[in-house]
Amino acid sequence: MHVKSILVAAAASGALFYGLGRYGYEPPPAADLHIPVQPAAAQDSAAAQDPSSEVETAQAPRPPTGQPASPAPVVDESALRYFAQQGDTRRFDAEMARLRALYPEWKPPADLTGAAPASDAELERMWRLFGEGKLGEVRAAIAQRSSAEPNWQPPGDLMEQLDRAEAGQRLVNASNAQQWEQVIRIGTDTPALLTCANVDALWRVAEAFAKTDRAERARDAYSYILTNCPNPADRLATMQKALPALPEEMTLALLGQERGTEFSTVRDDLARQRIGKAAEQANLSVPPEDIRRIEALAGAASTADDAILLGFYALRHNDPARAAIWFKTALSRNGGAKAAEGAVLALSAVKDHLQAEELGSQWLRAGAANRKAYLDAATSLLTQEPPPRLSEPVIARIARTVSAERYASGAGALGWYAYNSGQTAAAETWFRTALDWDRAFEQAAYGLALARQRIRDLPGLRAIVAEWGGRSQRIGDILRPGRQAAATRDARDLPRPATIPEAADSGEPSSPSIRAPGTRPPALLREDETPARSNAPVAGLRTVAGGCGGGSSGAAALARGWCLLSLKRPAAATEAFDAALRTGSAKIAQDAAAGKVYAQLQQGLTAEANVSAAAAPIAPAVRKEMTALLLAERFYALYDAKDYNAALVTLEERSRYAPETTDLMMLRGWSYFNLRRFDDARKVFRALYRANGSSQALAGLSAIDDVTRVNRY
Repeated sequence: MHVKSILVAAAASGALFYGLGRYGYEPPPAADLHIPVQPAAAQDSAAAQDPSSEVETAQAPRPPTGQPASPAPVVDESALRYFAQQGDTRRFDAEMARLRALYPEWKPPADLTGAAPASDAELERMWRLFGEGKLGEVRAAIAQRSSAEPNWQPPGDLMEQLDRAEAGQRLVNASNAQQWEQVIRIGTDTPALLTCANVDALWRVAEAFAKTDRAERARDAYSYILTNCPNPADRLATMQKALPALPEEMTLALLGQERGTEFSTVRDDLARQRIGKAAEQANLSVPPEDIRRIEALAGAASTADDAILLGFYALRHNDPARAAIWFKTALSRNGGAKAAEGAVLALSAVKDHLQAEELGSQWLRAGAANRKAYLDAATSLLTQEPPPRLSEPVIARIARTVSAERYASGAGALGWYAYNSGQTAAAETWFRTALDWDRAFEQAAYGLALARQRIRDLPGLRAIVAEWGGRSQRIGDILRPGRQAAATRDARDLPRPATIPEAADSGEPSSPSIRAPGTRPPALLREDETPARSNAPVAGLRTVAGGCGGGSSGAAALARGWCLLSLKRPAAATEAFDAALRTGSAKIAQDAAAGKVYAQLQQGLTAEANVSAAAAPIAPAVRKEMTALLLAERFYALYDAKDYNAALVTLEERSRYAPETTDLMMLRGWSYFNLRRFDDARKVFRALYRANGSSQALAGLSAIDDVTRVNRY
């Protein structure tokens, strides 16, 4: 930096800290602070024209006319020579400026790199130690020489620079220790530190002001740098430091001191700051130009940060589809766990729960936020309407994660998925698990009540109603007249998904187990079994995914019928199957007839379904399977009507067409119980309990003991 610039900077720094007395500090005298006569900017301009005009007059006045001139002062050139020999240009320029200001008539030697005319080896050693930053050794050398040579005085230049360097060290140490008041005190006492040549000290003092809630003084410090310091890197760094330290309105005022486009990156960061705040608070809005600015940067970048920022902003402001695009862009740029978390949340928000679950499963080890996003996505997947058809690995993965995290909502979702699949034993266990993890989880309590109602666990059902009836009207209504049959019908007309892993009934219901590959939990359905209350197409019939398109051909009508059936629109499906029966081939007519039967069952029209099945041109293998389903429906109807003898006869008839499922076996046992055929009931419940340790079977055995007062199992 040039001579005058350094002096003007030092003087202006004094003006900057003159106001410190307002905050509890007494400023040094104006003479000590070198308060300039004219503004710093004006002095910079004057310095450019005449490097010896303003400050020379103020600090070295000429003798009055008629008086003899003072003898030429002895100038200590040792520091200047040392810096020249070391090639330290910055310090050399600063020392040259200082000497010229102090001694206007002084002319520097032509050769400053050679040895001084009368070399002082000890003094040169002191300067060398100073240049190496060994300030303590310099102090020791001065003390030692002063003791040995009482008449020797250390050069004022050396002492001044030593004091300044030590003050600078104290300021840095105080700043690093976050002793903000001490930083301000040192800056006040040593204004010579606060120059463009030592801009780091100015930054630290500005930070101290900001940290002690004196934003205006911090702004003045940053503004001083922008006004007086020409170095582009220092100016940009000043704005970057001011951005997080100051309120936005003060930052905008400082941006007004921009020269050209030097602060464009700061304006980018300011836009990011606004978007980041709005991404956390939905009630905050961001100017469209800020969004466009960051979108342009994100589109041109190869990094993920801006894409993640825009993704969370869009997600918070109800545009999940756009958010998903930005998060996928971020993932393609190695955006990591944060991008994956956002992508899972966005995909769930657009109801693409299956993709959200698949993506989230790849980031389960990335952190708690990713696991939470995955569990929320999996819960939404399990509880969507109509229930999806999920593969067994997906269900097992969800169950494993739910168990590891003890996530009550996820356990409840697994319970409802199992319940809607006709796997009541698994549903009952998952609902109990959810309640173990969250005793206030009403939805799980309601599901547990319905599950116990379905398996006719009346003591267990009464226990749930007694506990929850006062808090939940729908739970209390289950045992009221007319409610039981309605509750039984609630879950009848749901398509069959894949098998649900069941929590192990091992005395610790809060730790569900996942079945190993190739094994089957005994209480669950086999893949070749048809649940008793399912409207799923029988084996070999095709279900159409996606939209239910038009078309007048028999094949199109058949496809439309299965599609509508999967969307739980049985009345419309019946019409489509009737159209396929009229216009299709013999094979299409067979499939359409079967579909019509399922559609009628989904509407609860069991009698009509029997008529349709009897008259339908259905292949023998399909008719056998359909007959088993119709007989199961008849059994449930008779059981609900408490005609237990007829129900057992129907169950025996069904056994000629299909194996008896676990649920049907359980209801067989309760039919015997209600007919007071306790020995037969005990055989059924004991077989179920020995096969899989079913808690429902154990409840049946306990009910028999309650009645007979005999404990023979």
